Amino acid sequence: MKPETLKFNFEFSRVYRYGKCAGGKILSVHMMRRYPGVKQSGYTVDPRVIRPGFCANKRVLGAVGRNRVRRLLREAFRSYEDKLPGGIDIVLTYKGGKDIPSLGEFKEELGKALGRLSNKG
Repeated sequence: MKPETLKFNFEFSRVYRYGKCAGGKILSVHMMRRYPGVKQSGYTVDPRVIRPGFCANKRVLGAVGRNRVRRLLREAFRSYEDKLPGGIDIVLTYKGGKDIPSLGEFKEELGKALGRLSNKG
């Protein structure tokens, strides 16, 4: 079964606007707690589900580079998914650069950003 992700522009915009943010050199993380019973696109979202969204900068990378970055972000997120509380929407955004970082660098940046977000409350 495919995990539930953020798909629509209004979902990403809501997380950017109302969520907490932590950033690093190559990655920024926006996280927002979802309230129980919230309806998204006509159906009620399970309050235990974590819905991630992944973004890559269009200006620097071509289509192949953006898809590679999103794959790396998804894999880095999978390693931290068990440690996150349920009922959140989270957006991982690659800040850009000519060289694509390795998976280890993404995991390290994501771990630091999630640590800062958990300290914010």
